[in-house]
Amino acid sequence: MREQSNPFVGKNYIPDNTRMAVPPAFFLQRIWDQDALLVVLPSRHVPFAYVIARRKQFGPGLTSAAIETYTQPDTKMCILHGCVPVCMMYRTGSTWDADPIIRSLKARDLWAHGGADKVADQLDEQDAAEKQKIRDQTRDDLWNRSGDAWRSYQHRTGQSNLGSGRSATPKPRKERRIAQTVPSGSTAGSGQFIN
Repeated sequence: MREQSNPFVGKNYIPDNTRMAVPPAFFLQRIWDQDALLVVLPSRHVPFAYVIARRKQFGPGLTSAAIETYTQPDTKMCILHGCVPVCMMYRTGSTWDADPIIRSLKARDLWAHGGADKVADQLDEQDAAEKQKIRDQTRDDLWNRSGDAWRSYQHRTGQSNLGSGRSATPKPRKERRIAQTVPSGSTAGSGQFIN
């Protein structure tokens, strides 16, 4: 029984390297359904990897004059085929699963997120929110530290005794102290008697 030829070879798969496995038709169909301008090419630079690129649509994009400025072979290959590189795809295992690739492509699709200006505004808002969160955390930390330092200062200088476990107002003693006479001087309690 003869195998059917893959209808997507030449359509959204460019067999630039004949030694690489050609993705099956169902995989290329899923990529085509995601975006008809996407192209899969075998990588010239990374063994057993594929480059997902997008055909130029509105303008010339990168032209063959730009080939001299690029040293990466996959970028040069994409330019020669009239494409712009999007990402790398690594085939792991013996099966072809398009779902992770499609999820990655959807996450990167600026048009699906409202265009480049809207995405740039969203990123600016995220950056501003992160900076404000850091400012708020720093302010709270400094506020707590200064409060602890003030209470410590008051306790050390005797201005407050709330932090020592004693109450602010001393309780009167119930028993009476008996005065003891203790000899003074450096020899007090040494057992020597000096006349």
